[in-house]
Amino acid sequence: MRRIVMFQNDYRAALVLAGSLLIAFSAICDDAHAEYQSLADSSDANGDTDAARCHRYDTLQPQGTTNPSISTCETLSPGLGGSRGKLADSGWMIEGGVYLGGTFDLLNHGARPQLYIGQDPTYRANTFIYVTYDLSRMGFAGASQLVFNANVQAFSYKQENPTGFAINSLYVNQRFNDGRQQLQYGYDELGNQFYGFSLGTNSTTSPAGVGSSIPYEVGFIFNKSAPEVNLRLASASKHFYERFGVTRSVDPNGPQADWDSNNFWGLKWHIPGAEALYINELGYQIDPAPQQRMTWIRQGVIYNESRFPNFHGGYSDGNYAYYLVGDYQLIPTDAMQPFRGFYINVKADYAPPDRNVYSGDIGTTFYVLGPFGQPYDVLALGYTFNQLSGSFQRMRQASGFTAVDFSRNYALSYVHRLTRGVYLSNQLSYTVNPIPSPKQPAALTWMSSLSLSY
Repeated sequence: MRRIVMFQNDYRAALVLAGSLLIAFSAICDDAHAEYQSLADSSDANGDTDAARCHRYDTLQPQGTTNPSISTCETLSPGLGGSRGKLADSGWMIEGGVYLGGTFDLLNHGARPQLYIGQDPTYRANTFIYVTYDLSRMGFAGASQLVFNANVQAFSYKQENPTGFAINSLYVNQRFNDGRQQLQYGYDELGNQFYGFSLGTNSTTSPAGVGSSIPYEVGFIFNKSAPEVNLRLASASKHFYERFGVTRSVDPNGPQADWDSNNFWGLKWHIPGAEALYINELGYQIDPAPQQRMTWIRQGVIYNESRFPNFHGGYSDGNYAYYLVGDYQLIPTDAMQPFRGFYINVKADYAPPDRNVYSGDIGTTFYVLGPFGQPYDVLALGYTFNQLSGSFQRMRQASGFTAVDFSRNYALSYVHRLTRGVYLSNQLSYTVNPIPSPKQPAALTWMSSLSLSY
């Protein structure tokens, strides 16, 4: 049952306010406002404002990820009191944030024990930091970068995710020929490098992002890092690309078992039972620009060498999945800010039903970047149908439990920029069959979260 519940990623929500953290960040906001006013009013000999210079820091943000960090110009303090510029002059960049959130069921389906996220009020908190360094200063070939990311996370519902400290990234990224070839190696979560789980590839849209449990069910790491190497090759136009990666699978017994088997730092090379996971992705990508609409189509194959329990008895040698995901900008709405507009995302995923509870899904999300005249807000309306394993259903029923063979989710989300560096996200989600077993009434959940970036 632990493994089943862990994949309920659609049920996020309800606002959590940690008083001491908010007081601290309120002080930062006040200092940042004064700093920003000073920056905006100052200029150098070339007439460039210091506020505009923060875009220079963005060139030092983590490379190789499909959900890049928020621009330093959009953090609470773009210059970090002048330290950001000094760090950039030495090749360093530091950026981080705090996330506070929670979920609850509006239909009052509370239960003991709790069976899914939000059934009882469910809270979570996460604070993280990114550090990068320009390795070309040390003689590394190409545009080379060291990326370090660590976080401390806490969850009121233990089945949602393990609580504690973890290093999520410690890798080297090297780009050659104007980025057409990219080599990455070290420790990381491959979910950051493939598939594209954030709408519009923007980290601020994550609460309204593309949801599928299948890549994680088949073996993606998502709570600590794993050794990995991946290579990305792009065409001369950079639109077509091929990306191949190898990493260590999550423990087939689930994320908590993986966490417990790892070391404190999350940098253990081998975990018993967790073998190699391979992924190959082919894609076509166009960034939004004047007279050019954003397009990103990708299809991938995942293969895991680990042994997984088979619902017919015994074990299956290996596991695999296929995915097809596409984003397209239907209507641009601002020629000066070409990323703004109406978009559609469609996705389909498959995994063999004899060893995976979730064997397939299809979904569509319509979303707007910059709705209601708010350039940094996101509005999204999504639908996902999940096909559950018939083999799993029959196995549970034979053991005297109720089970379902499908799940449907409807979600309305809004991400609002309260001020620079502070985002409030809300989501209303209606789910038919919120868990595979035992059968539960439909859930109507509300999510609220607050994120702060510095």
